[in-house]
Amino acid sequence: MRVMPLVDEVRVDTDAVLMSHTGVPLTRPTTFRFTLDVNSDQHQKLMSYAGSFRLAYNHQIGRVKANLAQRAAEKTYGIADADLTPALSWSKVSFINHMNAWKNGQDPTSPVNDDGTRGLSWRAEVSADVFETASVNAAQALANWKTSKTATRAGKPVGFPRFKSKHKSIPVFRLRAKYSEGTTSPVRPTGPKSIRFPKLGELTVRQGTKQLRRMLAKGRFRVYAAAFRYEHGRWLVSITGVAAQFHPQRRTTTGRHRPRAGVDLGVKTLAVVADEHGRVLDTIEGVKALQHAQARLKLAGQRYSRTKSNSTGRVKAARRLGKIHRRVKALRAAVLHQLTTQLAQGYTSVTVEDLNAAGMVRNRRLARAVSDAAFGELRRQLEYKCSWYGTDLVIADRWYPSSKTCSGCGTVKADLSLSERTYSCTVCGLVLDRDVNAAINLAKYAPNFKKSQPHLVVA
Repeated sequence: MRVMPLVDEVRVDTDAVLMSHTGVPLTRPTTFRFTLDVNSDQHQKLMSYAGSFRLAYNHQIGRVKANLAQRAAEKTYGIADADLTPALSWSKVSFINHMNAWKNGQDPTSPVNDDGTRGLSWRAEVSADVFETASVNAAQALANWKTSKTATRAGKPVGFPRFKSKHKSIPVFRLRAKYSEGTTSPVRPTGPKSIRFPKLGELTVRQGTKQLRRMLAKGRFRVYAAAFRYEHGRWLVSITGVAAQFHPQRRTTTGRHRPRAGVDLGVKTLAVVADEHGRVLDTIEGVKALQHAQARLKLAGQRYSRTKSNSTGRVKAARRLGKIHRRVKALRAAVLHQLTTQLAQGYTSVTVEDLNAAGMVRNRRLARAVSDAAFGELRRQLEYKCSWYGTDLVIADRWYPSSKTCSGCGTVKADLSLSERTYSCTVCGLVLDRDVNAAINLAKYAPNFKKSQPHLVVA
């Protein structure tokens, strides 16, 4: 079986629109994800990069935390604000400048080596991008905390950034691809299953690089960075950048299902698709990978708990447990990508609900099933794929009673429990499956919908 790299969407901030050498604008954020096939020496090299990333991140957070504590203590002594210890700048540029001076021995707080020199003696063994990107991440984490504290950030409250633990945090680091127009990208495929990275050299991957090689050769993709992550015993690399939009023939709606389609998501049935005329177009049951893996996860977890700390047996048990979780994740991702691609390519307009997935997870009875369905990831994929293929995506209001409304006469039931799987209307006598009824109502939603509106319409 041929294994292809996962092509996904990533949010990339750009100030100016890049152009290919053929004059095509590069505006489509895209990610190519590969699994690395490394030997023991390469693994240790990658782990050293992750350790350097963690060191730089913790150093920046530590110095800011100490500065805030010092200023808070001085205020308790009655010292005037003008006489307090100067506050540190949290900008990304200042963090990068400090890190460069600190690791090179040019800062008064630089570490002192055994031979009397200052700075990190091993800094030349690691790419400078590791230290700089870690500083950028630390500055962004602090900015998120500040905006959340001042109530200028939407979503859940963000706490002060925590230190990254060597034993608990996932080894990660990032390398930027800095190159000018007309030159070769430092992150590029060098063979059918090999990619070159700055300082790291050529690494083997398990998926084919044909699509990435073609897009780079034609100038239809520009690399921004390569993010590495050690997860479940494997090194993964995500090559992010911007690509050209799909060819108009791939974005055309000719030959697609013309009536609007509604998609009702659920835990029993993953998705039911119906159009505005009441026709059921598709029903996707889902694999329920987490539910089916519970027995194996329980046994693997028990074996892991019986092992001794820092033992070879614990490493093996952790590898077995991680293998099960990796399979669950892969099965779920395959189903979601198949479903969202089918919806984006097969219909001209798709309507889904704005589900409160975070609130549904708080229900102990539904938490596991909701997590297994991954409603948030499904919507995320559907949003960017609809923009890729020119499909209009309508997000129904969170409080729209799609399940309680009769798709025949429009009567709304005041009470409808989750156990009622069949919708029975007492006014017109309609008897219909609950999920099908909700999908039809979603297809009829958005009365103000216009073709001239953006692909994503939040009504």
